[in-house]
Amino acid sequence: MMNPHVPEDGIEVGGDVDEVRVSLRVSAPDLDPDAITRIFGVQPTYAARKDHRRLSGGGYITQRTGIWILTLAESSEWTLGDAIAALLDKLPSQMTVWYEAAKKGRIDLFCGLHLAAWNRGLELSPELPGRLSERQITLGLDIYCEAPDDEADA
Repeated sequence: MMNPHVPEDGIEVGGDVDEVRVSLRVSAPDLDPDAITRIFGVQPTYAARKDHRRLSGGGYITQRTGIWILTLAESSEWTLGDAIAALLDKLPSQMTVWYEAAKKGRIDLFCGLHLAAWNRGLELSPELPGRLSERQITLGLDIYCEAPDDEADA
């Protein structure tokens, strides 16, 4: 039986991003991750000081900079806007907290967007970029397309 959402030529176009992953990161060469934990009052998903060595699948990795990361679980249920809002809601809303964190390091929001087809889209509400801006958060988007090569060439 043919999928009614896919045209007869088999090329799916448009639709929402299939999966999102968002992580708030604070980084600086001399970052003390424990200080960021105290500022936010939230335990990170991962934190390390510069030069910390950890075992990874391919051997040891040396941390190039100090880092504090809070990640929202990856899900196909989230829209990007909802995922960002949910992550921000886990952290304090008082701007003084964010200003203190920004003095310690660069704050950015890493967003991994996974596409099952070559053409997907998303929207952010007008308020969301304002929430990021007032907290001095840089927004970064990494986009991964897992579509078959012949579909991407269409």
